[in-house]
Amino acid sequence: VNGKHVPIPVTIDTVNELFNLNIQTTEEMDEWLKNEQIIPVDENGNPREPENSEEVALMRVGQRLYDLIFKPYTKKQWDKYPVELGPEVLSRIPVRNNHDGRYFSDPHQALPKNGYTAIFEKMLSDPKITVLTSTDFFEVRDKLQCNRLYYTGPIDTYFSDLGWPKLEYRSLSFERVVQKDTPGYFQPASVINHPQAQNIDGEDVDFTRIVEYKHLLNQTSDHTIYFIERSTDEGDPYYPVPNQENQDLFQKYKQMAEQEEGVSFVGRLANYKYFNMDDAILNALELFDKDTAAMFDNNAEESSVVESE
Repeated sequence: VNGKHVPIPVTIDTVNELFNLNIQTTEEMDEWLKNEQIIPVDENGNPREPENSEEVALMRVGQRLYDLIFKPYTKKQWDKYPVELGPEVLSRIPVRNNHDGRYFSDPHQALPKNGYTAIFEKMLSDPKITVLTSTDFFEVRDKLQCNRLYYTGPIDTYFSDLGWPKLEYRSLSFERVVQKDTPGYFQPASVINHPQAQNIDGEDVDFTRIVEYKHLLNQTSDHTIYFIERSTDEGDPYYPVPNQENQDLFQKYKQMAEQEEGVSFVGRLANYKYFNMDDAILNALELFDKDTAAMFDNNAEESSVVESE
């Protein structure tokens, strides 16, 4: 931001670096935020809940940080300004009154020891499980034989035969860069976001972030690889676009999904909702509990009958 590397989420260090301040304590940070924040009010001047992501950002960090970081980054990521998106988009981003620059505040945070790929390989390595890649589900759905289908694709694609409008999604493109003879790192952290549309030299910056995976899992190498990410409307769907128009349309699809027998709609695309990794796993586990509750109840009843005999 303005040619400087600063922590996001916003912390004391972010504010000190961008505005040349010397905030030291949480009390001083709270006071600074209070002076910056713009609280939305109703027609009677009473505080009200924010109605869009612009109001969320202004309520939490004020105009200056909104203009520097949140407004331009949102435009890049969604091709919409925060005022055009629901409050949940920027409500996800924490604001800290201390020096903790971590995205999450959970006391225990870790990556899988061998990465996520190894987890899913182990989950799927069973002779009873058949994995088909490069296969269009809708071309083979009539050949599937199962008591229950778990569908994780876009919900509007599942019901495309209805002829209804499509839901909006944003995708990503990844530019892979291999940088030789780099025993250290290309950048100071694994993920560097680039919220502004231009850098300090006036050059256009069309990408949202750069990810250098060498930082993760304690990797060592004489070289490094990083990926430049750009947000786009083309490609595989990654992010549901949360505004009122899309939410209203999703509710119509959701009603159809609830009437679909033998099918469970699970995950970000089928629920048209942004899930973090922990929420996505929780969503799957809760659905498993729901769908298997009757099975376990029946087993418990059978065990109870055997014991009584």
